[in-house]
Amino acid sequence: MVESEAGKGCNDFWAASLCALPSSLAIIVLLPAALAAQAASPAGASAAVYGSGYQVPLEFARESVPANQVSFHVGVSSFYDDNVLGSNAQRRSDEALCFNGGLGIQHRTKRLTLSFDYAPFFLLYRQITGYDRVNHGLNLNLTYRLSSRFLLALQDGFYYQNGIYSTLTEQPILSGPPPPFGSNGIINPYSVRTLSDMGGVYLTFVKSSRTSITLTGGYNQSKYGAQKQFPNVPLYNGTGFSGGLTLQHHVSAHTSIGILTLHQDTSFQGGQILGNRLRDQIESAYLSFASLLSPSVKITLFGGPQYVRSVGATLATAALSAHFQPSGGGSITKEVRNTALDLSAMRSVTDGGGLYSSVVDTRVFFGARRRLAGRWEARLHADAAREDTSLFRSVNGRIEGLIGGVTISRPLLGQGATLRFSYDSMHQLNNGLLPSAVNFDRNQFAVGFDYQLKSFGLGR
Repeated sequence: MVESEAGKGCNDFWAASLCALPSSLAIIVLLPAALAAQAASPAGASAAVYGSGYQVPLEFARESVPANQVSFHVGVSSFYDDNVLGSNAQRRSDEALCFNGGLGIQHRTKRLTLSFDYAPFFLLYRQITGYDRVNHGLNLNLTYRLSSRFLLALQDGFYYQNGIYSTLTEQPILSGPPPPFGSNGIINPYSVRTLSDMGGVYLTFVKSSRTSITLTGGYNQSKYGAQKQFPNVPLYNGTGFSGGLTLQHHVSAHTSIGILTLHQDTSFQGGQILGNRLRDQIESAYLSFASLLSPSVKITLFGGPQYVRSVGATLATAALSAHFQPSGGGSITKEVRNTALDLSAMRSVTDGGGLYSSVVDTRVFFGARRRLAGRWEARLHADAAREDTSLFRSVNGRIEGLIGGVTISRPLLGQGATLRFSYDSMHQLNNGLLPSAVNFDRNQFAVGFDYQLKSFGLGR
């Protein structure tokens, strides 16, 4: 009976997911142009201040990036998962196959550059059912130089996933802190299915060779399907909008300072802990500093107050007991020929990943890439976070999470194929009002093979 109810919930959830996908795809139709985020800076050699762009992949110095091509790839992975359901109370292990594919478009001209990636993958567990559905990942980065003084940039990431998987398909390690209007990426709720869509639009006015002003608009949506073991325990689905203004001034050829003001308005519905319907608004003001310390090292620092308030809470416990919160963070990135490192940390108010509405998020990120002997490459990533609900009266909840892993890969058959070994570990501990199913430890071991099918040139 639980299986049939869960299957019905999946159909409803998938229908909602299809409704959300066109909003992402429409962007590609309406704005078919792009540049890298840093191009929105009037001085390309300078580091961009916080809030004027989005995260970019961690790369080696002088690493060649494909341009002006359309490419297709396929892959297969075999992996072992020691906690498929993501619950220590009902721990089940299993082996599975993962089949993945992808479409990539890279295009660059004098006025624009386009980066688009679509990566679906399909899982087939040997014993456990309910996860054999297609998962989707879509990323779009684009900007267009409207004139000598105006630049338009856009970023959108759409994900639909059954279960929790880190590196079954090759994903780039991102550098720097996430965008200020980003969704919570460390909390893993007790959900079989997760949909997220996060996008941002940047319009930059280049006032002079030293000063630029950027208007930012953001959108994010999160939806969660019912968990089989707890089909009657709902999570908070969230829909949010944001708008901001960033002023960036280059005090030297390699150093910038900036001011960011941001308004975020997010509506939540479906949860139980703080009432069925919530609406949180966050006002943020940041001072930021960015600099290229050397050709291979850049840093970003930012900090300022956040003011948080709830609107129309259905329970008294949802009333905010603390309004002002200190916020800030920074990152340091080093990219040389054979090694690339990034260390980032931040504290801010963000969404609660479906478990709560808003939480105070304290997080540390670390990513590294290293070229090894014999054309092998190693990738290491680790994200640690603590989320607490001190914003709300009479709620004393806290979630601690850790996600880390390592991938070792080597190209085969020239550059057309890649052999990959990966290990990922996930740990989450909840202290508060939520079901104990969110407490889990999980390990995944995978062996994968990816093959580049075909590439087509787009010209220049």
